[in-house]
Amino acid sequence: MRVELLIVAIALVACDGDRRAPVGPVRFVHTFSPPEAAALADLLGGAEVELTLLPFSRGEAVLGAALRRAADCPDLIRIDATWLPALADAGLLRPPPPELAERDWLPEAAALATWRGALAAAPMSLDGLVLVRSASEPAPDGWPPGDLDALEAMSRAASGPGRFGLGLRADGYWLVPFLRARGADVADGARHTLGIDGPAAEAALAEMAALYTDGVAAPAPAPGVEAEREAERFARGAIAILATGPWAFPDLASMGADGLTGLTVDAWPGAPRGGQLLAVPACAREPVRAWQLATSLTSPATQAAWSRRLGTVPTTARGLAEAGPLARATYTALAGARPLPQHPLSAALFDDLTPAVAAVVAGDATAGEAIAGVRRAWTRALEAAP
Repeated sequence: MRVELLIVAIALVACDGDRRAPVGPVRFVHTFSPPEAAALADLLGGAEVELTLLPFSRGEAVLGAALRRAADCPDLIRIDATWLPALADAGLLRPPPPELAERDWLPEAAALATWRGALAAAPMSLDGLVLVRSASEPAPDGWPPGDLDALEAMSRAASGPGRFGLGLRADGYWLVPFLRARGADVADGARHTLGIDGPAAEAALAEMAALYTDGVAAPAPAPGVEAEREAERFARGAIAILATGPWAFPDLASMGADGLTGLTVDAWPGAPRGGQLLAVPACAREPVRAWQLATSLTSPATQAAWSRRLGTVPTTARGLAEAGPLARATYTALAGARPLPQHPLSAALFDDLTPAVAAVVAGDATAGEAIAGVRRAWTRALEAAP
């Protein structure tokens, strides 16, 4: 695979079919975690690719502004699926070449990468929230939970001195299963529904916050160190059930003969499903080489190899068939998950929701006060949405 990528990176190609010398390295702006970035560096070897890390927080806004300016434009970008509608709707992305669009994408992966009826990016990995336990510990009675009430009961039963039954982040994304379990949801710009306009949203947020107050959920880590703190607690058995996604697996699992191992993964009822995509900006200097790199990074062989090393869930049928056991188990756990509404405002919703969750968990606001503020912000956003 490294040879294939090296050939891609130095290929002499042009958009009009004429052969020419590349202007320079393919500039790849990504959102990889440290283990993913290390895997990428190993895969690329000495290929002519310039890598730039884009912090995930506020990434859509930062990247959107950069692509609109079209100054020092990247050639390839790795983005969250929720960022795609806003970027594509603004005409900031190039469509994938036909041969990439015809790949054997899994239906749920293709849906995340599609905008206005056409594939707008290359799906790189599937993700979402799942429930993770240590494979060395016995499962709670009745596991896996069929609904949120069952999960909360199992988490309370697993709590005790020096041990928390549940690990979850004080983040709007982690609130989604609570909202859905109580009949609420996030706003949907396409349908112009607010999602949190009834008392169910307040009840859901209060329920989530109570898990922290009651000592069932581990104390919320400080922003920026969530992954490290979760992994440390999980490793020493201080968290029985961890609500997280595939991005955390390298820090939680051990390496076995067939890839990452030592974890059991099950569905979290009502959880959101998402994914990571590769896209080429309209302002890219080397679009053909960028799409060739995206094609290699999403090849079934690369996806299968990364599934074993990182636990990432492939987006192609062949990649999934050849994936490691942990990635396949995660794919099964995510089968019943529902993606967030596909709309240009969807990613921005969490700019309001996450601080509200954090404020209630910290005791700085009541659930009613926090949700009222989010309602006002989302109402204005829906009114401005096309």
